[in-house]
Amino acid sequence: MATSINGLIAGLDDLSLSTKRTNATEDNQTKAGGDLGKDQFLQLLVTQMKNQDPLEPEKDSDFIAQLAQFSSLEQMQNLNETVQNSQAFGLVGKSVVINTTSTNGDVNEVKGVVDYITMSNGEAKMSVNGNLYPISDLAEVKDSYYAIQEFLPTVEKADCTYDKTNKSPITINLDMGQASYSASNVAVKLNGNFVDKSYLTYEKGKLSIWPGAMDSLGIGEYKVEFQFDDPYSTIVGDKVTLKVINSGVTNQDKE
Repeated sequence: MATSINGLIAGLDDLSLSTKRTNATEDNQTKAGGDLGKDQFLQLLVTQMKNQDPLEPEKDSDFIAQLAQFSSLEQMQNLNETVQNSQAFGLVGKSVVINTTSTNGDVNEVKGVVDYITMSNGEAKMSVNGNLYPISDLAEVKDSYYAIQEFLPTVEKADCTYDKTNKSPITINLDMGQASYSASNVAVKLNGNFVDKSYLTYEKGKLSIWPGAMDSLGIGEYKVEFQFDDPYSTIVGDKVTLKVINSGVTNQDKE
């Protein structure tokens, strides 16, 4: 039976050395104060075998029991990794908070929307704000409409005036949204009718409505409605008021 145990020790020793070579550039998958990984479990078992009392060696049954525990540990870790990676794909499109640790130990908080999930060396990583982060850095997931409102298109509140005598475009500040919640187009409604896109220009967060879109409006006040083509089809109709007047005084008269 001694030959069997020696052979087992040699086999485990070789496996341990192989594991060390494979993970030469890693930290054995365990950080200070972290959980005991399967590599550490195996190393402890090998150390126990090497340092046992030759006069009172451990029983074969004890080693077999520990190997069974090791096998169970490995299966549980593999299952946990599979479940974790599967859940990671459900994060696409969700708002998340990520805590990253710099080389000097400072913790930085990153907020954004998960654009996609990619697999690297068996680990799922999230793409947020153009950067990749491991799932282990995930601190919070926000899945409600209210949690993602900060990423949706917005319109700045404004009271605009259009003078039929002195025709000038009106300009409104608006944000087309961020990441996967952003819009690529916006439609404008005046007095219940859509404004022809030829009368709209957008540049650097400013939307201009040109006079041709307002010439047919009578004197009075109107609500301006904005309809975005973001994933939530955001509609904003309570931020901008347009007052149409006819002063009868030209710019030349003012001068």
